[in-house]
Amino acid sequence: MKELKKNQEMKVYGRHAALKLFEKRPQDIIRAYITQDGVFEYKKMIRYLVDQKLAYHVVTSEELDNISKATHHEGVVLLVKTKPFATVKDLMTKEGRVFILALEEVENPHNLGAIMRSAAHFGVTGIIYLAKVPVANSAAAIRTSEGGSESVPAVHVSDWTEVFNLAKNNKYKTFSTSSHEGKSLFQVKFPEKSIVFMGAEGMGLSEKLLKKMEELISIPGTGNVESLNVSNATTAILTEWFRQNS
Repeated sequence: MKELKKNQEMKVYGRHAALKLFEKRPQDIIRAYITQDGVFEYKKMIRYLVDQKLAYHVVTSEELDNISKATHHEGVVLLVKTKPFATVKDLMTKEGRVFILALEEVENPHNLGAIMRSAAHFGVTGIIYLAKVPVANSAAAIRTSEGGSESVPAVHVSDWTEVFNLAKNNKYKTFSTSSHEGKSLFQVKFPEKSIVFMGAEGMGLSEKLLKKMEELISIPGTGNVESLNVSNATTAILTEWFRQNS
């Protein structure tokens, strides 16, 4: 098979990430690298690759460390075609109930991966995030999402203009969290079209964005700590949203 250009391919590693990608879009796999210990576990994938005349290589764990540039590969690395990216408009013009997470400068791939994992678990429509680089497409974020990245589109933006225009035109209600003020999460009613903004670890949402919010949410707790990690706070909100809609 002819090699794709660099920006059209990427590496995916980690057991759940690899298996979910194989389940959702096996046709996008270019080749696989698997340790001897993983041959039995990934035998269905190997059989598919053989049938499609695609390469797979049995390598040592040390070789896989070098291929993945990581040590948490769990015995498998896939070279795959980059999937088509959704757009802000794709997400925000969907019919029916829509819940979107909007993340400001959440640039740690492990935090973003954890958020994608929770978003997939609770059925979030999509994630829109403003960051210096499209970190949701990194191998580290995809592995941490444990397959969630295959179910929840994550759209990278450089500003919020289109998001707020579409929110107004499509009757979204905007929310954000606050550790110092706001309505208790258990008193909030999420409407059919909801978008929740979450800020970067430590800094929180910028004042500029906070002023645009229609409702602030506080997450009840003991007060023994000032706030939750952004991925934990997101999971708390998603739990209540799911409860209201299940």
